[in-house]
Amino acid sequence: MNGRCGFFFLGLLLGIYACDAVPVQYPPGSAQQYPNPNASAPTAPQAPQISGSQRWQHAWNKAMEGVVMGGSIGGPYGAGGGLVIGLIAGLITADSHYGELNRQIHSEQQKDQQLEAAIEQELAKQRGLENQIATATATSTTTQPQVQPAVSAKPTERALPGGIPQPTKPPENVTLSSLGKSAPPPSPPSPFKNVEVKDINGDGVPDLWIYYNPLKPGEIMRQEESTKGDGRVDTWSYFKDGRLIRRDVDSKGAGRPDTVFYYDNDMIVREERDEFGQGQMTYRANYQNGRLARVEKDTRNNGRPDLWIYYDATRDGEIAMKEERDLNGDGIIDLWSYYDNGRLTRRDVSAAGLEILSKQEQLPAPSAEIIRTSNSGS
Repeated sequence: MNGRCGFFFLGLLLGIYACDAVPVQYPPGSAQQYPNPNASAPTAPQAPQISGSQRWQHAWNKAMEGVVMGGSIGGPYGAGGGLVIGLIAGLITADSHYGELNRQIHSEQQKDQQLEAAIEQELAKQRGLENQIATATATSTTTQPQVQPAVSAKPTERALPGGIPQPTKPPENVTLSSLGKSAPPPSPPSPFKNVEVKDINGDGVPDLWIYYNPLKPGEIMRQEESTKGDGRVDTWSYFKDGRLIRRDVDSKGAGRPDTVFYYDNDMIVREERDEFGQGQMTYRANYQNGRLARVEKDTRNNGRPDLWIYYDATRDGEIAMKEERDLNGDGIIDLWSYYDNGRLTRRDVSAAGLEILSKQEQLPAPSAEIIRTSNSGS
């Protein structure tokens, strides 16, 4: 009898807790006011509305935990007692359990709202900064001085005594936009618009493109030029720390550079040319203090130099001092020519070189002293 009463009260208790709560209804004209649906949501988390199925699910989970724990302690009787205790504990703690879940969810939602507000604030700051930079760029464009383009000049060749071609270095008065030490513009260019396009000859076609360093306003990184004024780039100038270090020139209109000038401290130090237009350099000139010092040429276009000319780099002008030739292309010098103040004074030739010259009927001029030698000239 006692067991039946216990199960009856247990069932009654389960039925009470499984029922959903009915909201209070107020009669018309009552002093009690209904909740305003247009009122703003409270900032504090509201108590969750727990349904009967949720309450029963939580009680059942607790009952299963009680069964496992009771069974491990007292066997079948302990499992039954654990089931009853678990059900009662689950029904009692259901409200607090779901209340804690609701508080955690509300806390995470507040964190998400704070993060979204911070992101929106940063985006607003970035938009304001971009507007300021755009305004400064518009001001600096009107005040930036005009830059003169570089004029590519193809070095000419002169003849040495005896019909030997003598190259000349590029003219010293070549003007590059970066070589003028003009003060940088007062306002920095936009990091997103660091290219300046100019029409130097005023024909409506751009012929000069200047690329600035977005991290160092006013510092030129690269310059492209259309020296013929047809809109096609034929000269590329490269800079480091605002100084010219290399200039590539397409003198043949092939769409790729065939002459390259190298600079150090705005002074030419080396020149290379593709004289045959086949993609390999056949002419190299070295300069000392801006003066021509040494030239080597690959006259056969086989990838190996066979002519060397040495100049006096301590004097003004291009004064040849010595010339060396490999007549048969075996990598060994066969003919040495010596000059005094640009005038041929002596020639030395090896046995192989003398045989080659005799077959070609190109013996040295009788005015020059001919010395037959088996080793290289001094």
